[in-house]
Amino acid sequence: MAMIADAFMKRSIAALEGFVGGELCAALGVRGDAERLLRTMARVGGALAVAERRRAADLKVDAWVAEVKDLLYEIDDVADLCAIEGAKMLEEIPSTSSSSSSSPSSTVRCSSFGLFSCFSCRRFHHEIGLRIRDLNERLKEIDEAKAKLPALMMPISPSSEETGDSFRQIRTLDVKFSVVGTQIEKASHSLVNSMLKGGKKKVELFAIVGAGGIGKTTLARKIYDDERIADNFPIRVWLRLPMSFSEVDLLKEVIRSAGGDCWEVESKDELISCFASVLSRRFLIVLDDVRNPDKWEDLLKDSLNDGVARGRILITTRDVNVARSMKAVVHTAEKMDTENGWTLLRNEVSAADSEEEAIKSAKEVGIKLVEKCDGLPLAIKVVTGVLRSREKRRIEWEKVLKSEIWSTNQLQEDFPQALYLAYEDLPSNLKQCFLYCSLYPRDYPMLSSDLIQCWIAEGFIPTHNNVLMEDLAEEYYRELVGRNLLQPDLNNLDKLSSTMHDVIRSFVEFLIRDETIFVGGGRRSSISPLTKPRRVSICCAEGNLELPISVKQQKSLRTLLLFDSINLRAIEDEFIQTLGCLRVFDLSNTAIESLPSSIGDLVHLRYLNLDKTNIKELPSLIGSLVNLQTLRLEDCQFLHTLPKSITELFELRRLCLARTPLSHVPKGIGNLRHINYLSGLVIGHEINQNEYSEGCGLEELQPLSELRYLQLEKLERAPSGAKALTNKPFLKELHLHGKAPAEEGDEPINAEAEVQQSEKIWNQISPPPTIEKLLIRYYSGGRFPNWITASLDKSFPHLSYLEISSCRFCTRLPPLGLLPQLKYLLISEAEAVIAVGAELFGAEAEAAFPKLEVLTIKHMTNWQEWSFGLEKEAPDDKEKEAPKLLFPCLRSLDIRLCPKLRALPKGLDLVPNLKTLHIEGAHNLMEIRDLPSLTDLLSVKNNKGLLRISDITSLQSLIIDDCSKLKHVDRLNSLQHLSLVYPPSTETFFFEELVIFWSVGFPRWLSGLLLKQENVGSTVSRSVRSFDLRCSLPLLRSCLEGGKNWQFIRQVPEVRAASSDGKAFLRYSKSPRKYETNVGSVDR
Repeated sequence: MAMIADAFMKRSIAALEGFVGGELCAALGVRGDAERLLRTMARVGGALAVAERRRAADLKVDAWVAEVKDLLYEIDDVADLCAIEGAKMLEEIPSTSSSSSSSPSSTVRCSSFGLFSCFSCRRFHHEIGLRIRDLNERLKEIDEAKAKLPALMMPISPSSEETGDSFRQIRTLDVKFSVVGTQIEKASHSLVNSMLKGGKKKVELFAIVGAGGIGKTTLARKIYDDERIADNFPIRVWLRLPMSFSEVDLLKEVIRSAGGDCWEVESKDELISCFASVLSRRFLIVLDDVRNPDKWEDLLKDSLNDGVARGRILITTRDVNVARSMKAVVHTAEKMDTENGWTLLRNEVSAADSEEEAIKSAKEVGIKLVEKCDGLPLAIKVVTGVLRSREKRRIEWEKVLKSEIWSTNQLQEDFPQALYLAYEDLPSNLKQCFLYCSLYPRDYPMLSSDLIQCWIAEGFIPTHNNVLMEDLAEEYYRELVGRNLLQPDLNNLDKLSSTMHDVIRSFVEFLIRDETIFVGGGRRSSISPLTKPRRVSICCAEGNLELPISVKQQKSLRTLLLFDSINLRAIEDEFIQTLGCLRVFDLSNTAIESLPSSIGDLVHLRYLNLDKTNIKELPSLIGSLVNLQTLRLEDCQFLHTLPKSITELFELRRLCLARTPLSHVPKGIGNLRHINYLSGLVIGHEINQNEYSEGCGLEELQPLSELRYLQLEKLERAPSGAKALTNKPFLKELHLHGKAPAEEGDEPINAEAEVQQSEKIWNQISPPPTIEKLLIRYYSGGRFPNWITASLDKSFPHLSYLEISSCRFCTRLPPLGLLPQLKYLLISEAEAVIAVGAELFGAEAEAAFPKLEVLTIKHMTNWQEWSFGLEKEAPDDKEKEAPKLLFPCLRSLDIRLCPKLRALPKGLDLVPNLKTLHIEGAHNLMEIRDLPSLTDLLSVKNNKGLLRISDITSLQSLIIDDCSKLKHVDRLNSLQHLSLVYPPSTETFFFEELVIFWSVGFPRWLSGLLLKQENVGSTVSRSVRSFDLRCSLPLLRSCLEGGKNWQFIRQVPEVRAASSDGKAFLRYSKSPRKYETNVGSVDR
């Protein structure tokens, strides 16, 4: 079921209609047979929608659909071969087509030439004719068999795709993580209390047991994140155990998660010793989804009991016998009651306050839907995914409630019916994409960019006029996330990474069981004898790559993905010969060094991923992959050249070369007219500049009008950059990289000539106004290019993300404040910049950086002065005044490693929405003061000259680390949380401070923050609510009850203190009172 026959049939019919209407069909002499095939396909296709819905409950229908799918795959292969052979023959005919702007392959698809003479190979004519006639006969039999299947004649309720009026695509990625209801709060509170109370055992086990999708992991995560758990267990480890793992891998992962380093250790005994030493303090280890207790019994249990620290183990499992065999205290996860279920559904469905009334009117229907989900939060969430795709009207919700799926037993496995409802509600094209996701191993991050290219290669994404397939595929991905069928990584939203819930994965694996084989990684699968294996997912392959016998015999594979196979070293020629129908081939993250030349025989291949391999060269026959759409060669550290034939891949849409040390890219890239993503394009030739003609030049970019993403390397090697980026109406992201600074051992360069060449080329490059993300790196000119110094509001009206780094010779920054949509700005390694003034805002600007939210400035080694232009030396001072609005949306300012910066700019106090400020390595900065709008966090680290922090009246959190001269910290009236590393790690510790440290212990300013103060001036100062301290062991002893500094500690409601090495700790809570330390045992 991995290929949805209904969707593939529609695509095949559209393709065949184009074939029948073209001259190629007449040239082959098969127009009559092709027209007959088309008519029969239309008849069969009419029943496929019903058949797909009925096949799970009717084995005869299931077998009939399988036959249709096999036939459609063969039709797809035949269509490919016709196009390929047509292109070959066309190349042999002298024609004026050589002067055409179209690529050879696109010419063959829409040629107006007489093509009969192109097919001089009678053998090919004969074979294609026979295959089409055979397909006709087989499809006729399938059509006749349809009449013998009564299930296909029974009416079904239309899907949302068929009705058309209720389906509403989720176009925005509205990610929510819902933990709702009193049930989970009570369960979490109870388990935390039990774990804190503990018993006589050094290591105690607790288990959360329940069915898949009931919320075990959610409950475990809530416990893991509980503040009381964090306070009592300084070492916390979360492990999601894979289906198959070794003892060594398990130990390494625990040690790594606990903060240890052991990747070079391979001995089990050494790892156990390291394991015990890492867990030197109280610990919590969460083992999520435990299915086999053996590893616990054989490895972890004794190691933990032999250690010095006490701890807790929390596991989640579906099998209560697993928990009992591990002698764990069992907590059975309860099903969600109706009230909490409705709260979850309402929160998940609601996207805006304006929808609240409509949702309330449908509450009665919503509660009934919750009841059908039988208390499973996962089932409720996937149902909300269905509801989110529909209008917020009661009548639409009632359609979902009345679906026949609730009342029929469609599945042969024990899955929630809500999953089948969510699956059937998907449009047919989206179903294919959803099923494909299960090829990834459990918990393996699925990047949308990878999935999208695989979907396109498999033919799952339809073509629409003026809509890029990649854009449509990204909408599909967002739709799956919005429907709660994929779980997004909340820490990686920019890259659109996600995983799939185990229950959903099991459900999908059941659906695709007839076409897909899983090898390794603890996954097992069996293929139906009625179908041919089309997709294989392999984990942990080693040595030479091998396939199951059934795959070798059938030679019908379309997708081959490899995961966690870093020890795979070779691909044999014989292996390639079994992959004649392959569309997707992923060999990334393996140790292969070469590909056999027979790779060129894979004429159907669309996607080839060789990222992070040891590949040293590509065979020249790679140019024979005439259908290749994606070629990935990023991070290939041993690859230095590419074959000239790469410029013959005329269907290429995506070429990825970033971070691969290529000397040059062959001239001819401009022939790849369909390319829309091009990374790591090296300009010119590294070996011999006189042989520039061998390398790709900027002029080759001119015909590439479909580009959305472009990354250029070593721009200065181009003789000219004129018009390189013209005719780029869709370009959104642009990376411009010059040559990196010369490394030791390189030949000396003429600095002046380099600057002149850089300015010449960069000035000629004029990015289009469509750019939304721009990165400039290694620019060697003395002045920034004209296109980023003038009329920025008109040149870049959509630019929201900008990075400028390693521009070594520019003394002034561009007027970036004029960019109307800029939200993120990074400036780094501008070594020649000494002062930054009002020129950054732009001439006569009413508002500077009107949309900027995040500003990061780092590695500015010579930067000394920062001014907003508010300073006036005299009344007649002609200096430009600052704009009326300064950074109105700025919420985060980050300054790192700017050692000569003397002061923050006057006027920073006028920035109205500043939430966080981080300053690190600004050794000449003496004070941070008068920032009334700074509210959430001030973090200062390794600022050797910092003397004062004061008058930041709204600040709630302060982190001070390694600021050795700090003497005054006051008038922080709203401070709630203080974190201090003291004494600093610096060696430049003055005698006066040493006297203070040994006599009093804490710096003088600390008492003013920790002790209660009634009045400071005319305001009342609230004392700090929590205090985190990392200090020396002697200072930690002085903080103990009865010690010199206990008078400070006892005033603070919550204190967490630890020695510099992390081994000794003190935890104190004022109410309810709690006092815990291990300082005495550490001393012993």
